[in-house]
Amino acid sequence: MKLQICAEIEGNFLLKDRVDAKLYPYEFSIYSKEEKRYICVTKPVKDYSEFAPKMYNKEGTLHIEATKSEIYKDMEDWLNYIEAMGAFNFEVSKIHIDELEVIWIYETEEEKGTIPITSLKRNKQKRETEKYVSNNNLSNLVIFRKMLPEAHIPFSYYRQAKTFFDDDNYYFAFINYFMMLEFCFADGKFQKKDVICNFIQSNLLKLCVLTAFSMIKANDNGGNYTWLLSECKSRQKKVSFEAIVYILVEYRGVLSHASKRSKVYLFDNFKLRPLAFTISMICFLLCGYMQVYCCSSEESKNRMMLERIEELNIELGWNE
Repeated sequence: MKLQICAEIEGNFLLKDRVDAKLYPYEFSIYSKEEKRYICVTKPVKDYSEFAPKMYNKEGTLHIEATKSEIYKDMEDWLNYIEAMGAFNFEVSKIHIDELEVIWIYETEEEKGTIPITSLKRNKQKRETEKYVSNNNLSNLVIFRKMLPEAHIPFSYYRQAKTFFDDDNYYFAFINYFMMLEFCFADGKFQKKDVICNFIQSNLLKLCVLTAFSMIKANDNGGNYTWLLSECKSRQKKVSFEAIVYILVEYRGVLSHASKRSKVYLFDNFKLRPLAFTISMICFLLCGYMQVYCCSSEESKNRMMLERIEELNIELGWNE
């Protein structure tokens, strides 16, 4: 039995015909189909029954269990390698590994029919457009420039971060979300202790963090709340505003430098999804609060923030 993974490949290169290469035990191909280009990696698998897709009936409902990903992790590594090295060698811009097709190929008559489903493709869920732009939306946006003359700078980091996040690129989503926080609260400081010190002095950031934590705790379908608790525990820190700031700054240090600590996330960035989701919530709330409070006096703004912070501290059990 052979196992093959295929994904769309994009780049500024031309194909006359299908191109192939071999490096035992792998076979590689790039070809065109319906005006798109695809890349495939194929290898033989002897003990395939343990990893192949399964189909079973449970309480009258048909269930499909996809191919276990560990059997093709090495092949995904090849696609990551070709994407990176191909960027220089023939201008590859992207391989859509997030929309991989996994195919089992029969080699003998005996193998035929042993796998119920020989091809499964994971499709990236596309968001449906739901938001209409109104006259008020545009009018408010124009007015905000007078009230928040520099807001477009942190909001630009937010835009770039959200684009990365929606593309499942959690590594660079986090970097850009953090740059938004850095611009707003670090006061030009970059050293870890200075950044933490400046961050924890901000009531606005505290409001965003506490609100985000409350929302994540209330709806933990993605395991983000559990991840936050685990991160605090692994660092021997009590769950608190200061602990979450520490975690964010710590990851900034890891991910913004090329090192052995960061390389584990470069091609397996789904490990970073809970981190990226958490900071995305914080930054989303920051965007909203910046606009809500821009018309309030400093005194009124601080009073409202402190009142809400106190409510959240009681709700979360963080009040000391």
